[in-house]
Formats: sequence, C-alpha cells, structure tokens
Amino acid sequence: MQFHIRKTPITPLILSIPHAGSYYPKEFLKYKSIDIKKLKIMEDFKTDTFIDKINLDLADIFIAECSRAVVDLNRSRQSLDDSMFNSKIKTTPHEEVLLIKSGLGVIPSKCYTEEIFKSKLPNFYISKMLEKYYDPFHKKLSKRINYLKSKFGVVYLIDIHSTPTLSNNNKNFPDVIIGDNFGKSSEENFKNNLINHFKNLDLRLSINSPYSGGYITRKYGKKDENINVIQLEISKNYYMNENTFELKENLKNVKNIFKSIVEKLNVKTSIAAE
Repeated sequence: MQFHIRKTPITPLILSIPHAGSYYPKEFLKYKSIDIKKLKIMEDFKTDTFIDKINLDLADIFIAECSRAVVDLNRSRQSLDDSMFNSKIKTTPHEEVLLIKSGLGVIPSKCYTEEIFKSKLPNFYISKMLEKYYDPFHKKLSKRINYLKSKFGVVYLIDIHSTPTLSNNNKNFPDVIIGDNFGKSSEENFKNNLINHFKNLDLRLSINSPYSGGYITRKYGKKDENINVIQLEISKNYYMNENTFELKENLKNVKNIFKSIVEKLNVKTSIAAE
C-alpha cells in the first residue's frame, strides 16, 4: 500500500486509487496458471501517476500496491466464489453475485474469459490475501474518513479508476465517467463541481453509465451523513494505447486536471470546514 496521511489536514479530502497496483505476491504466483503479462490488462494502468502534480497538503492518498487480479479492493470482503476453494465458505452478498459469476469477486478467478488459477485454492489462501492486502487498506480508509468527519463535519472522497473502451467506436465512448451511485453517495454540489470541471475542458462526459460506482462508492458514500464519495473513471483510450500500453500526451492533461480539481475543491471544502 502507498498511503499519504497528513498530520494536520486542512481539507476533508481523500483520493483513493484501488486498482493501480502491479505487485504479484509469491503466494499468488504459486497458484496462477495465466501468463502474468496478460493480467496487465486488468490493472488501471498508471492511474497512480494521475495525481503526480497535486498539492499534497490538500488531500490524503490511498493507493493499492497489489494488483486487483490478486485482491480487488473495490469489492466487498465477502464477495467470494465458493467454487474457487477446496472447502465451502460463507455465502456471498447479493449485490455482487453477478460480478462473482463473471469471475470478478474480491479474489478474481478470471481475466476476461481466461481462468487465472490452475486448480482450486486452499482456504488459507483467502484469509492470507485478505488480511495482508485488503484489510489494511479498508481499515485505514475507514479510520481516516471517521477522523476527517469528526474534524470537519464533512468528507469528500474521489475514487479514481481507468476503464477500457467498452464499445467498438472509441469516438463515442466517454472520456470521463462520474459515478455517485445514482445520487446516493454524494451531495449534488460535489458532483456538479466535478461535472463542470470536465465540461469546461470539452471532454466527453457520462454520469452513472456504464459505471455508477463500485464497492468503495457504495460502502463509504453516505450523503445523509456528510460523507461524499464520487467514482471517477478516465477512459484508457484517452491517455494510453490500450493494446501496446504506450502512454499518450494526454496523460499530461490528466495530471493537470487532477491538480486543478484538488486546488479548486480546496475552496469549497475550506468553507465547509468553517
């Protein structure tokens, strides 16, 4: 994990990047059957660099180190596929059943159509992976949200992702997708602030489609309790070549965008803190 936790925060802002990780632990390598190079497509490639230019005084930062092909931090801890393991485990939560069936639970079983593991996994593998890579992230994030809420009375969290192009026509696919769990995870002002930011840059924008926000957005986003969470997806096609992983000039734009977002949100969050 890569954490930046401010000693004396002056804003109630958190940035999380749960799919940036590219580390594959030896326990995973022991059981995997897939070529490790193929798993790169599952990573939100170079999303950790999106925030290279931000003012670190203005936000706490949570970045995953471990690949989401090993442990997906944007899933419920209970989002487990019974058929992957040697012995029966507890049942899975209803809201992520379709993801689990697609092989995309908290411990993924598939990279698109290809199986990740060569055989069923021992049950101790679950607890080891979750305790080592999942729990520290969420415990620390939950604690920080509670602290900022107690200090400022409000919290703003931007959960940063990148998405592959899901249509054959790249020209029609949005550059940016803003998800607020259909209005449940954030107050309107926070969402509109981000919408206006991207509209002013002439980027193609979509709201809650095809993504309305994953587990982090659903779990922590509670607008009635002044905990506001927005999921931001940047199209991979906008900043990289999806086939060769070559980075485009637009990556510089993305870095400047996040720098500006954090600086401009500072005005609003400072007011909210008073």
